[in-house]
Amino acid sequence: MKNTFHLKVKGAEIFDYFIAVLLQDVLAYTGRTVTPAQLKAGFTYQKNISNNPKKPRIASVRLTEYSYPQHYAVVYTRENLRRTAVYDVIEEARGSRFIMTQQTEKQVRGEDGKLVWKVIDPADKEKQPSLMMRLRMMAAARQIRRTVKRPAVV
Repeated sequence: MKNTFHLKVKGAEIFDYFIAVLLQDVLAYTGRTVTPAQLKAGFTYQKNISNNPKKPRIASVRLTEYSYPQHYAVVYTRENLRRTAVYDVIEEARGSRFIMTQQTEKQVRGEDGKLVWKVIDPADKEKQPSLMMRLRMMAAARQIRRTVKRPAVV
């Protein structure tokens, strides 16, 4: 599934925002404080993705690609499911374009009996983002515009 958002903020600002969200996630689930300088391909942590505190579902989160400030990719793996999320930021004349691509795979037995990953939700399918996703992106852009320091007018 591929979603594209046109945002009226600079590309580096939106990238920094999503990296900050990732770093907060690492802190919340591991208790480790990580800086953006420490992020690189291969960075891994464990996360509980269950809403039920009595029945945890642990996922391994691995940063597979990281190119500041325009691209990063994360793979979430749990039990027999794997989701790859790729985030690209492209600078434009009046803001930036944020492209979020996700692919979901399920582990199944192949004809030879070995476990193989089968794509159940392909990344190349362009999809209109849900209303909730659009609202989240608009809120992120508003928050970025509020926190960016503007030069003082003299």
